[in-house]
Amino acid sequence: MDIQPILAAHYFISYQTADFSEGWGRWSFEPHQDKKSFFHNPNNKLPNGEHDIASVYMPVIGVYDSADPDLCEYHVLLAKASGVQAFIVDWYGPDAPGDHVHNETQLSTLFKTAELLDFKIALCFNDACCFPPFQENITDRQGVVGKASSMLAYAKEKYFVSSAYLKIDEKPVLTTRNCGRPGTEMENHFIHANEWDTILENSRQEILLIQNYQPQMKGINFPDWPSVAPSVAIYFSDYDTDETFWEKSAQAMHKNKNQFVSGVVTPGYDDRAIGGSCGRNARVFSRRQGEKYSATWEDALTHGAKFIQIGTWNDFREGNGIEPVKEIILHKTAAVPGSGYRELIATREYSVRLTQKKLWPLPALFLPERLYRLRKSGAPATRGDRIRLYLLEGDVTGSTLGLEHAGV
Repeated sequence: MDIQPILAAHYFISYQTADFSEGWGRWSFEPHQDKKSFFHNPNNKLPNGEHDIASVYMPVIGVYDSADPDLCEYHVLLAKASGVQAFIVDWYGPDAPGDHVHNETQLSTLFKTAELLDFKIALCFNDACCFPPFQENITDRQGVVGKASSMLAYAKEKYFVSSAYLKIDEKPVLTTRNCGRPGTEMENHFIHANEWDTILENSRQEILLIQNYQPQMKGINFPDWPSVAPSVAIYFSDYDTDETFWEKSAQAMHKNKNQFVSGVVTPGYDDRAIGGSCGRNARVFSRRQGEKYSATWEDALTHGAKFIQIGTWNDFREGNGIEPVKEIILHKTAAVPGSGYRELIATREYSVRLTQKKLWPLPALFLPERLYRLRKSGAPATRGDRIRLYLLEGDVTGSTLGLEHAGV
């Protein structure tokens, strides 16, 4: 399949604010007993006046709520200005448990915004949500397949029909996320290729499935999938490539289902604010003043990736987002200064190399932040709508004059 190049960004929707959703969601962090020193309560203020959030970085607009239409507008406009064409969102189904119970509300808001602004969204299917302990009543692999089939039927009816849903060759794109290993036992929280064949057959709709690859995984047969996308973990080292992944991708091309090469790019990683994730101790893979991001981009482009995911847009807990952040040191215990708009400026340059598509002029990159602040100032909605229209037309002068007239 000769697809048009696509640039997407993995997007997190579990952030909340006390004034909007009466909670803090992913901004807060209550660790296990052995990591009490990493507790974060955004109701508390740090000595620098910022909210105490579970991150080494603070967004340039401060804490926000994923269900806020103003926030969704800001992120989508910012993505369009930087050349990102789609957000890929972790999805745990309509009955998502625990920390994900608000995801359907947040996701619906994001879809409405994407439909309005001609942007694309795709779902990332989390295999674990079909296994215990997420699903206590499922005891065998047949139950796993049944649960996945029902989730896909729901997605087909609610999301795949949206004009904002990302499609390739008219097929909805569904990526996967799994931390397990391929296998047929219940402890293998990984839905294998034959099971997906049954699930997709049950859905009665052609879906383009992009499987997830992590370096520690064994047994993934690349030709079983339309494409295999590397996780950001392939760059969690002092190296900026994973030759094993690229070799397997090249060998799989044009064999069985495999149709195009996927890639991932990342600015770095820093989860010191939460003392580590997935049972590991804290890890840091330096951004190297932006060089890490550039190196992963060059690696993906060199190996002919047509579908590239940015890992991530806004995972603040793991410190690997490209969303603009304040140029401050948020926590003294993790003294890393924020990099402002650096990664988004680089994203613009690489996006043009990948897609060959013309973007709005560079000054447009800084206007969505000002529009967001205008929305939060209590100004009439029509004023912000007019500025947004100018921006969507690439009229930087009109947008800027409107914002200056509004005093932001």
